[in-house]
Amino acid sequence: MIQPSWRRRRERGAECEGGVPVPSSPGTGPDPVNVLVTTGLLTEVAAGSHRPPVAASLAGDTNPEPESNRLQSSGTPPAEKWKPPVMHGRHREREAIARLLADARGGRSGALVLRGEAGIGKSALLRHAAESAAAPEPMRVLTCAGVESEVEHAFSGLLGLLRPVLHHLDALRGVQAEALRGALGLTDSAAPDFPVSDFPVSDFLVSAAVLTLLAEAAANRPLLVVVDDVQWLDHASAAALLFAARRLADEPLAMLLAVREPEPLPVNTAGLTELVLHGLPPEDAAPLLEEHGWTLPARQRDALFTATGGNPLALIELARLDDPDRAVPDLAMTGTLPVSTRVRAAFLRQVEALSADGRAALLVASAEETGDAGTVLGAAARLGLPADALGPAERSGLVRLNGIRVGFRHPLIRSAVYADAPFDHRRAAHLAIAAHLSATGRDDQAIWHRAVATTAPDEKIATALEHSADAVRRRGGAAAAISVLRHAARLSESPADRRQRTVTAAFVALDAGRPGLARTLVDQVMAEPVPAVTLAQLNGIIELYDGDPAIAYSHLMRCAELMASTEPEEAAWTLLLAAGSALHAGDMEASLLATRRITDLDCSPATLRAAEGLLGGFEGVVTGAELWELPGAMPRGRGGGDERQWMWATVIGWMGPDDHQALRLVEATGRRVRAEGSAALLTEVLFYHADIEFRLGRWAEGTAHAEEGLRFSYETGQRGWTANFLAQSARFAAVRGEAAACRRYARRALEIAFPLRERVAAATATGALGLLALGEGASAEAFAELTRLFERGSPQSNDFVALAMLPDLVEAAVHAGTPEPARLIVEAMAPRTAGVRGPVALSRSHLSHAMLSDDAHAESHYRSALASGGLDQRLFDRARTELLYGEWLHRNHRGSEARAMLRAASETFEALGAEPWARRALARFRAAGGARPRPGRAVAALLSPQELEVSRLAARGLSNREIGDRMHLSPRTVGSHLYRTFPKLGISTRAELRDLDLD
Repeated sequence: MIQPSWRRRRERGAECEGGVPVPSSPGTGPDPVNVLVTTGLLTEVAAGSHRPPVAASLAGDTNPEPESNRLQSSGTPPAEKWKPPVMHGRHREREAIARLLADARGGRSGALVLRGEAGIGKSALLRHAAESAAAPEPMRVLTCAGVESEVEHAFSGLLGLLRPVLHHLDALRGVQAEALRGALGLTDSAAPDFPVSDFPVSDFLVSAAVLTLLAEAAANRPLLVVVDDVQWLDHASAAALLFAARRLADEPLAMLLAVREPEPLPVNTAGLTELVLHGLPPEDAAPLLEEHGWTLPARQRDALFTATGGNPLALIELARLDDPDRAVPDLAMTGTLPVSTRVRAAFLRQVEALSADGRAALLVASAEETGDAGTVLGAAARLGLPADALGPAERSGLVRLNGIRVGFRHPLIRSAVYADAPFDHRRAAHLAIAAHLSATGRDDQAIWHRAVATTAPDEKIATALEHSADAVRRRGGAAAAISVLRHAARLSESPADRRQRTVTAAFVALDAGRPGLARTLVDQVMAEPVPAVTLAQLNGIIELYDGDPAIAYSHLMRCAELMASTEPEEAAWTLLLAAGSALHAGDMEASLLATRRITDLDCSPATLRAAEGLLGGFEGVVTGAELWELPGAMPRGRGGGDERQWMWATVIGWMGPDDHQALRLVEATGRRVRAEGSAALLTEVLFYHADIEFRLGRWAEGTAHAEEGLRFSYETGQRGWTANFLAQSARFAAVRGEAAACRRYARRALEIAFPLRERVAAATATGALGLLALGEGASAEAFAELTRLFERGSPQSNDFVALAMLPDLVEAAVHAGTPEPARLIVEAMAPRTAGVRGPVALSRSHLSHAMLSDDAHAESHYRSALASGGLDQRLFDRARTELLYGEWLHRNHRGSEARAMLRAASETFEALGAEPWARRALARFRAAGGARPRPGRAVAALLSPQELEVSRLAARGLSNREIGDRMHLSPRTVGSHLYRTFPKLGISTRAELRDLDLD
């Protein structure tokens, strides 16, 4: 098994491998507590006013920072005497960094990505930021840099970054602290290397713990996190830091990350604020050259700019040569040298000046990813190199050696040395490192070097890698586990083992919510004899997350049939997925077919009851009590967890008429899915959660869950769910009358949904546009949009969504003066609604017929719609019905009854924040002779979604830390939410929250 190479050593000084040195006081050397690491992501740098500091009583913290960990030494000069070193150019970037630091000092978090080619000046800007953070108001600075050879080692980046602040772990709650300790391997030295903890760590829990730990570290003094070479950060660390960066709000904390182009990133940073660096213009580059001893004639200088594109590192490295004429011989005549080639040549010319022993020792240092001097020198000795072989490289400034660590002056030097060496030399270096590691009792680290050096299949190494992947996966390193499995597959001696390891990697990718990577892995084995059931299952789930739901349905049905006799419980779960796929493809009959097929399987009685519950859901008559009993009665799935069983109950509850019960079920399921860290199921849970909250009128909470789902599905590449969350967001915006947001969300949802044939998303987005037009009084436009939901063959047609919006279509047609087309649609839908007998469906049917009936029959339908029970929990739908009935009563000169209905509708719309509908109801109420109701908005309408949820939990007596654990926020951010909430609500203490209606 492979022990992470960072396990016993990541205390690398900031002088190593491209790290950003942070002075303990201006003008001095690097602070020994700084470390190297990485990650990458960000949010927008705000250039506005600073938010006020959060009151300590609300922020609720905290432990004082140990003096030994302070960045500033006692000899720091007075702030007014300190000035950062001069930089050439980069005015825009420095201004952005200054705003970022100022915001952090003012208590507002922010993050910024610097993107550019190698040597363009990203590291210099990071150093400038770290130096600027030292004064005038000292910030704590954590620095790190990605290391290319460590991208496979899960959480290696986090360990290096967080080591100086790990004393704050004691302030975290047990589950988060244990998760982070497990991920970082912080166990007793006598404990076995894997598993490092019996606690089942998930990426999600580790990410939440990182967020809390950084907030704790920033509690007493503003914190700057500086990350260089994000592209070489291991995926697990990058994902955790991205999670934290995107959830920072009101912490005195800034993140600054540098990304080298065009290297692939371990995480998706799309949507984050970025500054792209280009070459320095001549007016800034000339002083830079002069600073390094070159004053060139204009012709040579212009030729040099042409050859380097103004790349600062290339300019500096070329200027280190003795003879400028050798660096720019007639370049002005061609100007064709690519920058990267020129920079590499400059590096290699310095290396070529070394002796053969010096070059060999430098190669060992470049191949040893930890920077551990003992390992580098021990491996060099095994190659017969003298003990001082690195001396010339150190004296030339290529590396720095402090007796503990070996660090390259810049990562480009390391990359150039390693890439330029012949493979047999690299192989010899890795084998020497492996031999030294084995001799010192670190076989698990040695395996990785042997794997890199192996040129032919080696089953012993492949097996060791596969076993280590299991341990890595337990620790939450899904990305690292996938990489290890892929390497194990390449080293497998038999084709069967190679296929199996590749397939296992694909399943791990799917469980981690990464369908794109799973598709790539499946493509690698498509031409090989993989079991049909395995391919069908993989392809079905891939298409479900990131493809065509109709194709997903076909694969999943085939998979279920193939496993029906041998694995009936797994077949039942697969059929549940197939039923959902068909629903999203717009084929309700196929969804019913898949559900009925479950009842034919030789499953447990509980699973068969669940199938019957699903069938009842199609009819809208799910009974409630047994749903809570299902998860405990159903057999557990392959993974051993119970989140699948809870998903069964959630889906059934979502299809039924009791929305309050459905909400409790989805909340319980969400807690389990988050605890298990199942990224694949979390998106679906969030979809149900947002949808149920829309029905119940809990729009602030629903919007928050839709936003979380949108962010999460986008980050993991689940395009189908991304389209659905965009559509949900469009619907929330529509009912609030937020026209621009609605159209923007809907347009993007349709752009994604159409190619995928994702018809739930397409229909929901189109329905949102119809609702928006209806609220704006554009009835003809609304009818045109909503009609698309009912047109067979339309990419927006979907019976499930269409049936829910049938009253909306009828209302639009009647108000547009064209009721007959709507009447024909209602009649055409009758066969499809004949078997639906639940209270919600009955309310919709009565309301539709009420609007299409003459006065002699309309009232009975309106009364039946309100009395059927289907609208009791759905406040918006009930208010819409009251509005329509009140308008009918007013037209029939029954003023008193009309006013009662219209008042009730107006008050509900006002409480929900349904502004267009509230205006319409109020206008109708006043036209019917009513006085203007007392103005006043519901508490929920006064707060943002997060403020509302924080207030609810605080009202229940939870502490800031407990609220933060539930919402994956830091205690300080929770306190900041309450700080802003109290004035909005007109209260001054937490106790007063209990007296408010926060529902």
